[in-house]
Amino acid sequence: PGLWPTALQPSSLRQAARSASLRCCASDEKSALQKFFTTNRNSPEARANQLEWARREMDFEVPSVTLEGTSIQDRADFVSQYIESEKAKFGREIGRAEAEAEVDAWLLKQATAAPAKSSVFDVASAVLVFVAAFGSGIYFNSAGGGT
Repeated sequence: PGLWPTALQPSSLRQAARSASLRCCASDEKSALQKFFTTNRNSPEARANQLEWARREMDFEVPSVTLEGTSIQDRADFVSQYIESEKAKFGREIGRAEAEAEVDAWLLKQATAAPAKSSVFDVASAVLVFVAAFGSGIYFNSAGGGT
């Protein structure tokens, strides 16, 4: 009934389109265009590179002295001192694995805190670039707009 022949009712059209789209996307093969615009961030090599980069950045963030003035040699020494500090200050007994996880979380937070790494020179350079771009835009607009 209606304008559609019984074989081509709207619901059957949707089902046909849905099954066709499922058939075309059922394989894991990607077209050349999809391969070109796809990143490999989830591949094992990319994950290994990300972890290596994160570890390097975290190693740069290991402090050289504690708040009490005790020197820290490396990450392992930092973890050991963290365990001792937690026990002495808070009476908290933590294992090495838990301490390493907490230290790594803190180091990663320090390594990725970009605003904390901005120097006065960085901010001044950004302001200078903005003023130069804005000023040149105003100058060229006013110079060309007098016609």
